Amino acid sequence: MQDNNQNKSGWAKLWNKPKSKWLLGIPFGAFLFLAAGVVGTAGFNTVMHATSTEAFCVNCHVPSYAAEEYHNSPHGKSRSGMDVACADCHVPKEFLPKMWRKITAMEEVFWQLKGDYNSPEAYADHKKLMQERTVAHMSATDSHTCRSCHKVEKMDFEKQSRMAATMHKRMMDSDPSAENYRTCIDCHKGKIAHDRAK
Repeated sequence: MQDNNQNKSGWAKLWNKPKSKWLLGIPFGAFLFLAAGVVGTAGFNTVMHATSTEAFCVNCHVPSYAAEEYHNSPHGKSRSGMDVACADCHVPKEFLPKMWRKITAMEEVFWQLKGDYNSPEAYADHKKLMQERTVAHMSATDSHTCRSCHKVEKMDFEKQSRMAATMHKRMMDSDPSAENYRTCIDCHKGKIAHDRAK
């Protein structure tokens, strides 16, 4: 019988009853590994959710000049009652772009620690750079976060001003790679959630 066990391959030996007590550590270790994975995944998701809330965003923008602007904007006071939070515009919903945004946000944490917008004057001085970066990013992604809520194809052009309807129809019919293509942020910057930097 022993000779038979010695002739078995490594995979076949895994199915045998363990002959030593230490071998019971294999299933126990697998269980611990699985439990650590579940706890790690739950913790990761909790952190991702918590760092995408308005309360978290406002903690870094202290005093919260950006939040004050937002609450007085069309997205902060929606006539339809739609609830738009900071992350809806500033954090993509897809996993990899979201992770990249979380990583690049560390620069904003550095600005906060450095004091680049800890007073109304400092915030005003730094605001133009912040807006330029945000507009550039949104232009490069064809206003992806805007389009996650606003679908041009579903707009009722009859209920829009003639200018808005013309621009939205043109955007819907244009090729995003065209040289003169305009996306949402090109027309709506400084009007939707934050005042335009001076």
